[in-house]
Amino acid sequence: MRDIHHNIRTVQTLDPAVTASPRSGAPVDRRGFEAVEHIVLFGASGDTLSPTLKMEAKLEASEDGTNWAPVTDARAVTGGPVSTGGVFATVDAAAKAQKEYRIGYVGNARYSRVTIALTGSHAGGTPVAAIAVLSAAHVKPAA
Repeated sequence: MRDIHHNIRTVQTLDPAVTASPRSGAPVDRRGFEAVEHIVLFGASGDTLSPTLKMEAKLEASEDGTNWAPVTDARAVTGGPVSTGGVFATVDAAAKAQKEYRIGYVGNARYSRVTIALTGSHAGGTPVAAIAVLSAAHVKPAA
């Protein structure tokens, strides 16, 4: 059957908002699913982005949903790579804004989330939102 609708669950992890300071997404609990894909959407920046005025999307994981660590092991992600700080997307130019960036988490931790880190003073801010798609549900249809 070609039904994806009943086999996935989506979670809004960062509400759509103009972002001028660091933000952490809501934890995504993978219990009951085998895979999670994080999708971050960046809008048009109100600032002139550069290597000294940039935004970075980082992937973090946690065993308990409280204590977080950056995901740095390439074997724990799909669609990587990730840096030593867990960065999987850097938006440091207008051409890199108004795009989506995705990364899959396949590590062993139960929880994962995306955080948005900023370098420099972001006066105008940039619209940012994120969702997670959970798939390969243990029980179908996925709730």
